[in-house]
Amino acid sequence: MKNLIVISLFILNLNAGILDYFSAKNATNAYKAKEYSSAIKDYKNLAKSGKDSAIYNLANSYYKAGKYKEAITEYKRVKDKSLKYKSLHNIGNSYAKLKKFDNAIKAYEEALKLKEDKDTKANLELIKKLKKQKEQKKQNKNSKKNSKNKKDNKKQDSKKQNKQSQNSKNQQNKDNKNSKNRQDNKNKESQKQSQKQQQKEQNSKQNKENNSTNQNQKQRQIKENNNTKQKQQNKENNAIKQKQPKKESQKKKKQKQVGSKKQKEQQKGKKGQNAKAIKAFPISDMEERKWRKLLEKKGVNSLMLELPSKKGVKSENSTPW
Repeated sequence: MKNLIVISLFILNLNAGILDYFSAKNATNAYKAKEYSSAIKDYKNLAKSGKDSAIYNLANSYYKAGKYKEAITEYKRVKDKSLKYKSLHNIGNSYAKLKKFDNAIKAYEEALKLKEDKDTKANLELIKKLKKQKEQKKQNKNSKKNSKNKKDNKKQDSKKQNKQSQNSKNQQNKDNKNSKNRQDNKNKESQKQSQKQQQKEQNSKQNKENNSTNQNQKQRQIKENNNTKQKQQNKENNAIKQKQPKKESQKKKKQKQVGSKKQKEQQKGKKGQNAKAIKAFPISDMEERKWRKLLEKKGVNSLMLELPSKKGVKSENSTPW
């Protein structure tokens, strides 16, 4: 880009004293030789006199040295009307170098009020254009930054939303898991209670069955014992019954023998008499038992035989035998 910034040549005031003349000459030579530090030093000494030409030249030296802030300060000190336009023009150039476009535009506009100059106008238009570009660039940068921020914010919001959604989902899964665990524990507890109840009922049923079985066994045992006792009693009774007929048979036999012997003796002792002999008639077991029952009712425990009754007289206890 073609640099439209025009630096006006300064005019040296040669109406100084002898010392000022040599200082100004040295400063001018140093300035021409681009030894701006030496020029600044010499012009600074000359500016102490308060001459606008020395101040203006000092400001130009600062400007050439790239010390734009110092140059602006010195340009603003110039009061001479013939140098005021140039000072304002150079102030605008200094602000442009510092990229302070608003201040540069203001300085150029004040300079144009003092004098219409095509270079100043060109610089003003250029600075306005640069300012617009800067603003556009800044706007684009801000827009891009805002877009990026929006995108980042949107991304962060999306990420945050996803995180919240994930947290919510995790919480929901956790709640579902806890609920499931509670339900499982409840089901296990219920199943455990049910098993306990079933076991209790089964134990109760088993106890009842065992009690019933034990009772039946006891009853069977009692019945068996009773049957055993009854059999034993029956056996004993049968043994007694078997023994009694033998004894009775023996008694009967003995009595028969005794009766037979007596009969013989009576027959021997009473030969010739017509008395009827007493005969012993044997009786059956059934008749014997009946006879014994009759005797037991009467309180008689001995065996009694029927005596012959008188002719025509019947005994109360007579039997067909």
